[in-house]
Amino acid sequence: MEMNTLVWIVLLLLILVLLVRVTSLQRQLNELKRDVDRLENGSNGSARSDFNYTLSPKEASPAHTSQPAPTDLDQELIALIQQGKKIMAIKRLREARGLSLKEAKDYVDSLDR
Repeated sequence: MEMNTLVWIVLLLLILVLLVRVTSLQRQLNELKRDVDRLENGSNGSARSDFNYTLSPKEASPAHTSQPAPTDLDQELIALIQQGKKIMAIKRLREARGLSLKEAKDYVDSLDR
């Protein structure tokens, strides 16, 4: 009888942990959906006013032959690169856009060319 009770307690705890995890994943999914909608609609309802995503030259499709106009952030990053502060530029980009280290480095490298 005691073993049966222990099994039920363990099962209930596992169910509780799984419910918490599913809720967390659902919240993250909803946040990602909002971000995608905002990017697709071109609206800037984000708390970050400097979120301004432009494609790097690598990401731009071959059909787009003209380079997009540099954003204020791009100009700031270029200035940092020209001052020899590439690491600071990568850090600034990560703060502004929430990119991974590799994504930010690749983007800064594309501006450096």
